[in-house]
Amino acid sequence: MGTITVEYCDWSARSGHDRDACEGHVMGQVAVTHFGVRVQRGSVHGLRLTRDTYTRVSTRNSLWFPRALSPRTWDARMEDFVDEDHRNYSEEWCTRARSLALENFDLNMAYFAQLDEVEFDDAVQTAVRSIAGVRVVTDLERWNAVPGVYVMVLDDYKQVYVGTTGRQVGVMKRIRQHWTNSKPLDRLVFGTVSTSILSIDSFRALDTTRIYAARTSAPFEHERLLLDEFPSKFTLNRVSGGDPRELGILHASGYDTIRERALKVVDDA
Repeated sequence: MGTITVEYCDWSARSGHDRDACEGHVMGQVAVTHFGVRVQRGSVHGLRLTRDTYTRVSTRNSLWFPRALSPRTWDARMEDFVDEDHRNYSEEWCTRARSLALENFDLNMAYFAQLDEVEFDDAVQTAVRSIAGVRVVTDLERWNAVPGVYVMVLDDYKQVYVGTTGRQVGVMKRIRQHWTNSKPLDRLVFGTVSTSILSIDSFRALDTTRIYAARTSAPFEHERLLLDEFPSKFTLNRVSGGDPRELGILHASGYDTIRERALKVVDDA
């Protein structure tokens, strides 16, 4: 067997031609240095989001619930599963789900392509300046176990994600979780094909080109404020900002807490 040489490329410090050269160099490597931390190339997803690796087919039902919770819904979906307990999807269901997920992926990519770069950058600068204490992050190690709010900027897609974390996880670990997590097949489409926002967990480490963060004891409030500053067309957040417990109560009370966007293919003409 051949020997794998682990090499590093400080991606976050590069731009333009240097960054293009770095990407070509990275393609054959198993790890890179990104925002001061070592990022491992996954065996499936790699270091950047691609259409080929977006849908990882799995038959496991990650949305399982007992029949007693909703007998009508349970019985109506019997043909979607190969077992009586609804633990594993059928091959036919997986094929349909993958097709819908890729359709939604393509619609989102077309949506990103029609956004304006200058308007996006202006929105980022305005938002991060609106909250006291928000700083540019260049080294995530300095944010280890630091509670607060963070903004992940994906310039190539003209999108941001605003998140929060407590001290037990911290900004560094939470962002690294986004880079390494992935959504199961039954969670890729959140709502409908024509309204579902791509999950931040579908993007990979090198898709994040800028990071901002602030240490705060009131992260949910700062999250709400930041999301209010960003035009919704530039955000990847799938639900409204704020304390998840409060959002759950609002949702149960009939308030719409799911964020959607109207996706359509842009005409070339």
